[in-house]
Amino acid sequence: MYSRTACLLLVLLVVGPKAGSTTHYVDSLKGDDANVGTTPESPWRSLAKVNSFKFAPGDIVLLRRGSLWREQLNFPSSGSPDAPIAIDAYGEGERPLINGADLVDAASWTQSPGAGSQIWKSPVPTEPNLVLLDGIKGHKKSSSAEIIAPLEWSWAAGTLYVFSPDNPAVAFIHPGVESGARPSGLNLTGISYVSVKNVAISGANAVPYGEGAGIWAITVHLEGPTPGNLAIENVTVMNGAGDGIHLENADHCTVNAALVHDNGGAGIELYHSNGKFPITSANITNNQVHHNGFNGIFVVGCPRSERCRSVVYPDGLIVTGVKITGNTVHDNGAGIYLHETNDSLVASNTAYSNTNTDRRGEGYCVGLSGSSSNTVEKNNCHHARLSGIELSIDTGNPPFGSSYNIIRYNSVHDNGSHGIFTNYIPSQGNKILYNVIYNHTQGSCIMANYTGHEIYNNTCYNSKLGIHLYVSSTTQKTGNISVRNNLVIRSSEFQVLIEKGADGPFEFSNNLYYPDGHSAFNWKDTVADFAGWQTVSGLDKDSLIGDPRLASAAPNISGDFALSPTSLAVGRGADLGGENQMALFPSLAWPAQVKLVAQEPGRWDIGAFRHTP
Repeated sequence: MYSRTACLLLVLLVVGPKAGSTTHYVDSLKGDDANVGTTPESPWRSLAKVNSFKFAPGDIVLLRRGSLWREQLNFPSSGSPDAPIAIDAYGEGERPLINGADLVDAASWTQSPGAGSQIWKSPVPTEPNLVLLDGIKGHKKSSSAEIIAPLEWSWAAGTLYVFSPDNPAVAFIHPGVESGARPSGLNLTGISYVSVKNVAISGANAVPYGEGAGIWAITVHLEGPTPGNLAIENVTVMNGAGDGIHLENADHCTVNAALVHDNGGAGIELYHSNGKFPITSANITNNQVHHNGFNGIFVVGCPRSERCRSVVYPDGLIVTGVKITGNTVHDNGAGIYLHETNDSLVASNTAYSNTNTDRRGEGYCVGLSGSSSNTVEKNNCHHARLSGIELSIDTGNPPFGSSYNIIRYNSVHDNGSHGIFTNYIPSQGNKILYNVIYNHTQGSCIMANYTGHEIYNNTCYNSKLGIHLYVSSTTQKTGNISVRNNLVIRSSEFQVLIEKGADGPFEFSNNLYYPDGHSAFNWKDTVADFAGWQTVSGLDKDSLIGDPRLASAAPNISGDFALSPTSLAVGRGADLGGENQMALFPSLAWPAQVKLVAQEPGRWDIGAFRHTP
């Protein structure tokens, strides 16, 4: 759902410019800054001209498709709530491209003496944080002596060194060797009520945590103005040294249908660093975010008692009201990561293969750190470096946890460690329900510690451990955890492991396990079969052992875990009340077609699916 302001902005863009507004045209090939700039036949040429102009609310700035600017667009003007300013494209061809890198003069290359015939050098006065070789990001080395392979480069004392089998003027001609020169492509610092559509940005030279990004919007100093009410749609942001899109202290913003890839930092980052400018809503929707060095989508506040942009906030700063929906996020340092973010939604996203360790990304599909009262639902999370979904603490002083979150209707499979993982005191009171979790052969289906979690109606298959409740040096109390109506199948080590030191109390009931075995369960180092587990633990008196008879005998995709009409799980679950009654419908596909159906009152099915009604 869009905010009222965002909806108004979209309406204005659909119906056309506001009466009295002016449309300005910019063409890097045929324009002239001496032109009036208000017709396609008399466009401006440079972004410098745009930077120096004072636009009025409701104005439109159109960049010619097929144009290329090796300049930074420092947009100078804000719109207003009823008359936002639009930046868009016109004409035919490729999106207009703003490039933060400069072409290295092809005539300037010489072989580096004594460095071997494949090392070439050129004078480049501005220190680059990235080098592109025919549009492919190179690999930075600390010195020319370390350059031994294609795409490697270094810079020192005004000289750029690259690996090339031949003269780079011949080896790289589409478009050549580009060296990072400007921190951002589009700078919206302090700017509000602006929409940006249909442009491409490449080669921003700012490093992660530095000043600048492909699209950069931040507060002016500490007092403002601050950016806000920005609508970024259908843009491409690629090959930057830092973040792709960085919005800081910017409220009521939308990033929709963007392609953000191969940036050194986060793909899309929403950061709250100034207590004078809260972030209470944002929409990050339908984006393709991949191959970024840090998190794909990163929403972050300021940790307690830590310094954020030179100010320490004893109580920290929290982001609220963010909706992250419909995105595909892969091959980043982590997928979607919420840090100090409450009352937000992560829904219907696909996050996979987030394994990049360049910037020490934490390798989850979805991670929550010091983030509470969020809903994470209907996501497809797979092939992460570590856990599929993790809930953990922020490292502020004192640390605070991820509590009272709802994790439901997710497909979580084939991740490097655990399926769903809660970690560190004081993360508590989370609800984990109706998830399909499978193929975690090196970890647990669901692993939890501390207190108050409700683990209901999940389907666990082919994990090393099914349900694992544990203690650690940082979390020495684990209890008040309820585990009910779960289907736990083919755990290779233990169907349930409750560690010694986890003192409870625990509630286990109406679960179905398969298969049994003399060492299928572990109660505080006492290993037993199901009957022995019931005796020694006093748990699971109303639970079952037996083949659940799934829709597929060899389940391979999430839908295979639906129940056959003759399944032992049909009607054997406990009725857990109205707020927990919606189960997965048997015919579905993540994340686009996740359908729900109510459990039959008094006759609930075990596991994530209700059988075909």
